[in-house]
Amino acid sequence: MNKFIHRLSLSQRLSIPVMSFVILVFISFQFVTYQSFLKIERENLLNQTQVLANGVGMNLTAAVLFNDHIDGTEILSAFKADPLIARVRLEHLDHSLFAQYANADIEFISPTLKQQHDVSVQSYHFGQEMLYLMVPIMMDGEPIAHMHIAVSLKTLQEMRITHFKISILLLIALCAITAYIINRVQSWVTQPITQLNYAVNRIIKDENPSPIRPQAQTSNEVGELVNGFNSMQKKLNERDARIRATLNQLGEEKAFADDVIETVQHALLVVNHQGKITLANDACLYVLGLPAATARGLSLADILHTEQPDIFSQLFEEVLNGQKQFDHALMKGATSTGQSRTYQIVSRPLEHRRQTLFAIEDVTKKQHAERQQQMAAKVFDCSQDAIMLLSGSGKINMVNPAFSKYLGYNADEVIGKHFYQLLDLAKYSKLQRTIRQALKKANHWQGEMNQLCKDGTYIPLFVRINRIQDSHSSEVQTVVIASDLRSMKKMRRLEHLATHDPLTNLANRSKLRQELKQLLTKRQTTSAVFAVLFIDLDDFKTVNDSYGHSSGDKVLQIIAERLIRTVRKSDMVARLAGDEFVTIINPVSNQDDITFTCERILARIIEPISLRKKIHFNIGASIGCYYVFADESQDVDDILRRADKAMYGAKLSGKGQIIEFNQFRQG
Repeated sequence: MNKFIHRLSLSQRLSIPVMSFVILVFISFQFVTYQSFLKIERENLLNQTQVLANGVGMNLTAAVLFNDHIDGTEILSAFKADPLIARVRLEHLDHSLFAQYANADIEFISPTLKQQHDVSVQSYHFGQEMLYLMVPIMMDGEPIAHMHIAVSLKTLQEMRITHFKISILLLIALCAITAYIINRVQSWVTQPITQLNYAVNRIIKDENPSPIRPQAQTSNEVGELVNGFNSMQKKLNERDARIRATLNQLGEEKAFADDVIETVQHALLVVNHQGKITLANDACLYVLGLPAATARGLSLADILHTEQPDIFSQLFEEVLNGQKQFDHALMKGATSTGQSRTYQIVSRPLEHRRQTLFAIEDVTKKQHAERQQQMAAKVFDCSQDAIMLLSGSGKINMVNPAFSKYLGYNADEVIGKHFYQLLDLAKYSKLQRTIRQALKKANHWQGEMNQLCKDGTYIPLFVRINRIQDSHSSEVQTVVIASDLRSMKKMRRLEHLATHDPLTNLANRSKLRQELKQLLTKRQTTSAVFAVLFIDLDDFKTVNDSYGHSSGDKVLQIIAERLIRTVRKSDMVARLAGDEFVTIINPVSNQDDITFTCERILARIIEPISLRKKIHFNIGASIGCYYVFADESQDVDDILRRADKAMYGAKLSGKGQIIEFNQFRQG
């Protein structure tokens, strides 16, 4: 190369740098001009599209508010005025499609995820083929929808081609002119070679060269050469300044990208073709339980601890070889501390680096929440109780199959209606105030009510009403759960008939024995004493013989009612048979309480009884008392037999007496 340079003539050595310099300056100037012009054209295109979009957006407000898709589509057709608009997609705030306009003459190219992110941040993004723009539909200063607009950059591309052609023509012309000037200058340059050489050497050695200042200013060829050299130096400085600014901008963008990567909650891992992690972000500590510095150099399989390592290793190898990629794949694994985790993995190849990027998300809690939600939905659908969910305004949002089974309404018939439409308001008005007060005080009410069915019949229900607050919208909702009481009430009636005397409605012998057995069982864990009073009416046979059995039955009902009113609610009164009654006094604290109770019973029984207008008489009773203590071993028959024996002792003592089989003592 040096030999070739040494062979060059002085004119060739002069012409080559000058020509290169001119071309470089031209290219730099054209590049700056092109960038400025491109920026202006982009801004014009963006402003033009925004103006059109804002005008269309004002017309779309009513269509969005009234959910008129047809009107919205017609309004969007106004974008036909701009033939460069490829597609306009009008979406609700939840990103669901409301209406859409598409230009069949222009092929729409979907934006990448990064482009979508840029649009969401700065409302627009210039891609290679498309301008992507997001314009909000405003109502009272608040967005109610968004227009996603895609504009073809075909005109900008045509402008690039035109600009390139013109630049080529200008370059050819400039080269021709420069060649002519060089030819002229070469014939004029004869002397200042030494000064120019010195200046060039100074420029080469100096990191921050200064312009050439000749001792004598001339307007001849040398002066022009010096001026040209200084102009070149100025433009080089400008170019260096632009390069430094570009490098600073790249550094800031890199720092921003690093911040974004570190902020992402997913574990981001870059794995080389050998399966080793070369780069990891700080989220690895939260997701994988391993610091990023520790993860570097390890294998992904060593970090995830999957339940099926052989299968994962095979899939991992296929991903590294580019045969397939993980696309939201779920893997069961564990952290370095042994905690079970469920990971969702996404992988994408980094072609230029021959590496693979893995994005790993810990979805353990998310899956658990989804399973709970599915289970709650199954419970809702499979519940034997009718369930109804009301909005804050009282409209029905949801009902389960049991609701339709009990009341006869299909879900479509009641959803969206006010719950008042399902009630018998005359019956509900009696409970309305009580229910509202309970919900206001404790957010809960329960009770029985008869509900009107679709066929006009009534069904007895046990209703539980709970007021809850939606954690997402803070809306107060009401949950109504109703149980069918028809079978329950029937069972209660049958149970009552089986355990109660049909004449007096007192407990019968079966119920009495059941109660005594329960008290004997409880006696094993408590030292409480209870008493059994055996009551027999005196001369009751005379009533039957004198006034008939119907009158005798009436007397038994009156005596039963008097016994119930005499004893405590915790005590029990039963009818064994005929005119024999048994009362269980539980608990008993001292003997005086039993004596007082027995005397009150006798006093109430002996009160005058009026059957008809002219029939008035008194009837007495004899009482036998037996105390049951916790430390004594006996059964139900023993207790009843001893109480009966004491009662007969009272009969033999002259009737109307109280006889105790045993003495009271503290248990």
